[in-house]
Amino acid sequence: MKKMLAILLMLAMVLSLAACGNSQKPAEEAKPAEDASADAGEAKPFEGTTLRVILATHDWTSAVEKKLSEFEEATGMKVEYEVYPEGQLSDKLNVELGSGGQYIDVFMCRPLQEVQQFIQNGYLAEISGDVLADPDYAKDDFITAALDGYAYNGANDGKYYGVPLVTERQVLMYRKDLFEAAGLTAPTNLEEFEACAAALHDPANGVVGVTMRGKPNPAVTQFAAYLYSFGGDFIDFAENKAIINTPEAVQAFEFYGNMLRNYGPTDVVNMHWNECAALFSTGGAAMVTDADSIWASFCGPDTEVYDKTGFAVSPNRSTWNICAWGLGISANSPNLEAAKEFMKWAAGVEMTKYIQTEGISSARNSAWEDPACTANYPEELLAAIQEGNKIATKAYDRPMTTSVAAARDVIGVVITTAIEGGDVKAAADKANEEFQKILDEDAAAKAQ
Repeated sequence: MKKMLAILLMLAMVLSLAACGNSQKPAEEAKPAEDASADAGEAKPFEGTTLRVILATHDWTSAVEKKLSEFEEATGMKVEYEVYPEGQLSDKLNVELGSGGQYIDVFMCRPLQEVQQFIQNGYLAEISGDVLADPDYAKDDFITAALDGYAYNGANDGKYYGVPLVTERQVLMYRKDLFEAAGLTAPTNLEEFEACAAALHDPANGVVGVTMRGKPNPAVTQFAAYLYSFGGDFIDFAENKAIINTPEAVQAFEFYGNMLRNYGPTDVVNMHWNECAALFSTGGAAMVTDADSIWASFCGPDTEVYDKTGFAVSPNRSTWNICAWGLGISANSPNLEAAKEFMKWAAGVEMTKYIQTEGISSARNSAWEDPACTANYPEELLAAIQEGNKIATKAYDRPMTTSVAAARDVIGVVITTAIEGGDVKAAADKANEEFQKILDEDAAAKAQ
């Protein structure tokens, strides 16, 4: 019996030792696994995410394209982006967002063109509580009026649906060499503007006196400054009344039309800003008035007229100061957090400063206050922008309504009529009736 007990006791000790040995084994095998994890490094925050971004044909886009690979490397994201001219972009966004927009993440949009409609239709994600609440994002650094363009009807409710990227004023760009040869100085009013155009109009030698947007819908924004200079406007806001057929408005249409018919390119009714830029940048026009944010396309370092161009405040002297472009996030984006990360990067303080060094007028105060961010602006251009900031009379360059595209189409017909030498008053009367219908329909929709 004792012998049996001894055998059992020895067997128990052996089993116990074997168990202890096995309990140490996982710990010994775990060490190489930890080392392998350390060698692999930490995963990037959005590894494997593909973001679809829709952008406008714009100098801002050209600048951002240069930095996209850095963003992708830092985040692990893949950014698939598409670029469209502004009219085509609006059409695309309306179609895709209207059908659910599940395959769009981030897109450029215009506060004065489509943002109010997009907010009303529920297309835009609200970003107040996350993107703008991030202290590193410096919400208060945005120019107040520019950021307010992404609030619904400018409502002071703390809700924002996008961030501004680009601000604009209208400026005059002119050929200093041609002016000096003719003994002229930059025009400071509309009478001088017309006189300079007449003196320098020389199509036989490949130079027209002036080029400006003549394509009906796009021309409205640049025409607006001339409308204001004659004392006109698009809407009587107190009465929600269309006023594009007043004597002041008719004068403005006639002046704009006469300038382009008499001293502009022969095909100007088909010209948007990019066609005007192509003409001016290759030496085909003596003057142009357009948005300062795209000056580089007209006369930047890569153009034939870079060293020959002067800048001044637009001769209408009654310009606007607006937020032209910003970024929004689709409310139905399948990658909301990644989209917000892109927005924080693309419109953040550091990226904005870089963008402004590329000659794009930003929407952040810090970029305008940093001399390094304005060093690449021609001295005359910077002076014109600063003066334009002081004398700007309006914060909008198109009708303030949710149906902006339809309103611009209606008003653009009057511009075309003026350029072609038609009956401007009759065209303005007809357009005013159509515009009023648009205003009434928008008011009814808002009331629902």
